[in-house]
Amino acid sequence: MRCKGCQPTHAEVCCGPRGGRGDRMRLGIDTTLSKRIATLAVPVVVGMLTETLVNHVDTILVSRLPGNVGIDGVAAIWLSLPVFWAIGGFFASLQVGTQALVARRFGEERPEEAGKVLTNSLVVALLAGAAASAAGWFVIPRLFPLLNPNPEVVRLGSEYCQIRMLNIFSMVITFSFKGFFDAIGKTYVHMAASIAMNIVNLCMAVLLVYGFWGFPRLEVAGSAVATLSATYVGLFVMLAWALKGSYRKGFGYFRLRNLDRRLMWEVVRLSFPSGLATIFLMSGFVFFLWVMGHLRAAPGLLDPLSFMPLAGPMLRNLDLVRPDLATSATGVMLSILTLVFLTSFAFGTATATLVGQSLGAKKPDLAERYGWESAKLGIYVMGALGLLLIAFPRAFLAIFTNKPDVIEFAVPSLRLMGSVTGLVSAGLVLVQALYGAGNPKFVMKAQAILHFCCLIPLSYLLGVVLDLGMFGTWAAAAMYAILLSSIMAWKFRQGQWKQIQI
Repeated sequence: MRCKGCQPTHAEVCCGPRGGRGDRMRLGIDTTLSKRIATLAVPVVVGMLTETLVNHVDTILVSRLPGNVGIDGVAAIWLSLPVFWAIGGFFASLQVGTQALVARRFGEERPEEAGKVLTNSLVVALLAGAAASAAGWFVIPRLFPLLNPNPEVVRLGSEYCQIRMLNIFSMVITFSFKGFFDAIGKTYVHMAASIAMNIVNLCMAVLLVYGFWGFPRLEVAGSAVATLSATYVGLFVMLAWALKGSYRKGFGYFRLRNLDRRLMWEVVRLSFPSGLATIFLMSGFVFFLWVMGHLRAAPGLLDPLSFMPLAGPMLRNLDLVRPDLATSATGVMLSILTLVFLTSFAFGTATATLVGQSLGAKKPDLAERYGWESAKLGIYVMGALGLLLIAFPRAFLAIFTNKPDVIEFAVPSLRLMGSVTGLVSAGLVLVQALYGAGNPKFVMKAQAILHFCCLIPLSYLLGVVLDLGMFGTWAAAAMYAILLSSIMAWKFRQGQWKQIQI
C-alpha cells in the first residue's frame, strides 16, 4: 500500500518495510528487500557482464592467435586495461556524484531538480572526457615501457591502449547518463546500451583481429578498434533514450537555464574522491601486473612446503620461469574474477540507488537495511561462485585460453581467490552504499591506505622478495580483499553516513 504523495516510480522507497539496527545481524534473506534489490540489480548485472564481454572478447580472440602473439597479446591487453581504467575510471566517476544527487532529489520527489543534476553532469563530462582522451593518447607511448620488460608486450600494449584512450570521451558521457538512469531506478537503460555495444564489438573484433571477408588483419590493434566503435554505439543508445519525450518533459533536462556552476562543483566534489579511489585501485593493479612481469623461478623455496597436505598440491606449479606467462595467466584470471567484481558492483549500484532514495525520503533505517541485505546477497551469490572456482578451476580457465601452460600456472591462484569471493563482494557492495549516501571521502582514504600499505608492498614482498611467485602476489590480493570488506562493514555499521546532507 502506498503512502500519500508517493510517486509510483519510487513508492517502494517511501513505503518500504521499516526496521531497526538489529536487522543487520540476521543471516537470513528478507524477501521484500531482496526482491527490490534484485529488480534493480539484475539489469545492472546483465548490462555490466555484457559490457565486460567486450574485454573478454578481446582476450579470447587474441589468445587464439598463433605462437607467442597470443600470449604476448593477452599480456598486453591486461597491462592496458588497468591503465585505461585508471584514467577513464577517474573521469567516469562522475557517475558517483550524479547518482548520489539524482537519487536524493528523486527520493525527495523533486524530478526537475534531478534533471538539473544531469544537465550539469553532462557539461562536466563533455569537457573532462575530451581532455582525458587527448592526454591519454600522448602519455601511453611513454608510460608502457615502464610497465613490462618484454619489448613485444610493450609494442602491442602501447598500440592497443592508445586506441582505447579514444574511448574515454564516449565512456565519461555514457557513465553520466548511467548515473542518472540508475538513480531513478531505470537500470535497464544501460543494459540495453551494453547489449548493443557487445553485438557491435563481437562482429567487428572477429573481422579485424583475423582479417575475415577482406577486412585488414590488425590482430591485437583490431580488437581495440572494434571496442572503440562499440563504445560510441553505446553512447548513442543512451542519448536516444534520454531524448524520449516522457523523460525530457518529466525531468526537464537539456535546458540552458539548468546550467549552474555550484551544482557542477557539487557533482565534482562528490565524484572526485571516487575518481582518486579508482586511480589508487588501478595503480595498485598496474604495480601488481608489474610484479608479475618481474617474477623469477624459486625452486628451492617450495620444496620444504611439499609435505603439507594442502600446500603441496596448491604450490606444485608456482615456479615462474617466464614472466610473460605469469602476466598472461593473471590476465586470464582477471577475466574470470571480473565476473565477481562487476556482479558485486551491480548489487552495489542497486544499493547506492536505494540508499540515496531512502535518505531522500527521510528513511535512514530503511537505507541501512538495504545496505546489509545487499551485502548478504553478495556473500551468498559470489560465495557460491567461489566454491565452483575452487572445485573446477581448469574448466573456467579453459573458457578464456587454450594454452595448457597458462591454465596450469593459474590454477593454484584461482583456487585461492575463489575462497574469498564472498568477502570481495560484500566489500564492494558496501563501498557503493557509502557512495550512495554521499560519503566518498572515507572510501578514498581506505583505498589509498590499503593499496599503498597492503597490496603493493605485500605483493612485492611475497612474489619477488620471498620468491613465492604468482601465488604469493595473489595471496596479497586476497589479504587486501579481506581487509577492504572488514573496514567497509565497520564504517557502514557506525551509521554516521545517515546524517550527511547533499
